[in-house]
Amino acid sequence: MTSSPHRSRVVPTFLLALGLGVVVFAVTEISYAIVAAKTLPGYEFLGLVSLGMDISSYYSFIHQAAQGHWLFRNNMTHLDCDRAFFNLQWLVVGKCMGLFEWTPQFTFKAWRFSGAIVMILGFALLAVTVLPKTWQRVTAMLMFAFGGGFGWVLAILGAVGLVDTRDSFGLRNPAIDLITAIHPFAQVLKNPHYSLPHGIFLLFVTLYIRGEQTKRARWYVAAAVVANIQGLMRPYDLITICAVLPAFVAFELCRTWNMPPRVAAMRLLPAVTTLPQFGYYYYIFSVHPVFKYWASQGNQPPTSIFWYTLGLGLAGILFVWRLLRSKRDPFVTPAERFFVVMAVVIFGLFHGNHLKFLGTKIFSFSPQVGIPILAPLILIGVGMLPVAAEKLRLIQSKQLVALAAFLIVNAFGSALYVTWNANLGSIISRNFLRTADAEAMAWLREHVKPDDLVLSSENFGSRISFLMPVRAALGHWALTPDVKSLDKRFERFVQGDLPRGRAQEFIEEIRPRYIFVGNARDAEGPAYFRKVARATQVFSNEDVAIYEIAPSSETILERDKASTP
Repeated sequence: MTSSPHRSRVVPTFLLALGLGVVVFAVTEISYAIVAAKTLPGYEFLGLVSLGMDISSYYSFIHQAAQGHWLFRNNMTHLDCDRAFFNLQWLVVGKCMGLFEWTPQFTFKAWRFSGAIVMILGFALLAVTVLPKTWQRVTAMLMFAFGGGFGWVLAILGAVGLVDTRDSFGLRNPAIDLITAIHPFAQVLKNPHYSLPHGIFLLFVTLYIRGEQTKRARWYVAAAVVANIQGLMRPYDLITICAVLPAFVAFELCRTWNMPPRVAAMRLLPAVTTLPQFGYYYYIFSVHPVFKYWASQGNQPPTSIFWYTLGLGLAGILFVWRLLRSKRDPFVTPAERFFVVMAVVIFGLFHGNHLKFLGTKIFSFSPQVGIPILAPLILIGVGMLPVAAEKLRLIQSKQLVALAAFLIVNAFGSALYVTWNANLGSIISRNFLRTADAEAMAWLREHVKPDDLVLSSENFGSRISFLMPVRAALGHWALTPDVKSLDKRFERFVQGDLPRGRAQEFIEEIRPRYIFVGNARDAEGPAYFRKVARATQVFSNEDVAIYEIAPSSETILERDKASTP
């Protein structure tokens, strides 16, 4: 690995990265086109293929930014919540949506495009910093942009009944790289909240590596600035930064037993400067009376280490092979050693929920912490390709053909990912609206105010949060406290199964402005709502009814106080 990037190769690498970003985005758009084409008559495509619940939760904050707010409250609950949460990424996306009057669907497309460009540019900067040869940089960038795992092999085995790859397994699916967003290509396709911060994280790594190469404090300071920006975009990456840097310092200290205090301080600077953010996020996710429920998103079932490792694909194989050769061929540069530590630590963090103490998980955070693992695997593994060519005794004229074949095989998983996720996305109800639902939501969007609370099922609540700036009493499995219990109570309320007294208590507890009822023919009718909830039917079509709740005198008084300067 090189010690400094030459200016002559920065521009071509930059242009290649831009081209790859555009191509990756265009290819991932195929999934969206397939789902749109499969939309059934009487339905409308919302513009999402996957992760509809989580993306809708992002929009509950993005809409607030578009409305002019800089701090966010939890809009996916009926509980009173102060504006205490800040996220730089959602703030910028929301400001753009409000400034340019973009629709939620167009905003998502622009966000995805930006994520593709920023992520691949981030990797390109890192590659040009550490890889000295053109073929290495081009190969690494193609592996990063289009790579996948061995899920395609398991999909074939699943098709003949040898492996069970049902989509319901999620993180425990043997073909995990076809379900989750392990690889950068999948991150671009599924969720810009993965890809865009991933690119900023790689910029942080690039600056940190430049510090290691030059030993100049300014690079560590710049890395610390970017680390703090990263923390304001995706808190998960603070965990990675604050785990990787001390591990790297410890590794280097054990290797040489000679590290001046100034060097150690510079190496730890990005982690140390993010500690105030750790304190802030501890308050948000552990102490705040409403936001603390969000931390339940970390309660995920353990992922199979075996299937996950297969999901890393050829990059993982090359990385392990390089590790096995480390005695014969030591890691001589700090960049190589940093990448090894980074990969091992991220792998350990991802599987940290396997560890328990007295029956309690030691680590309880989202597996999203594994998002940036492929970059170090590729940058270490690409150096093994000449060794592989030598082992196979390939003459020079055949090496280019072999490299092309390697890249094609490496991309099989991504090619299948497009159709696999399109097929799944076309049967997920959250990605669509019935025409009757769309009409009702269009009415609601014209009449609601940002402080209004809409009571509906959690299924409808998430889509309401995606489409308009409003509070949803039920909207997300983690952001909405006690969502399962509330959803059951709402279902009984709509069906008329709750006794009148308990139904009245339910409405007084939630205090909605509107009640959105899908499949309205299943309910007793408007009379039931008028008796228990002071409700007036303000919209109805063949399958949806919306009821407006007359505010109580206490609610009116609270609103008057809130509006008084």
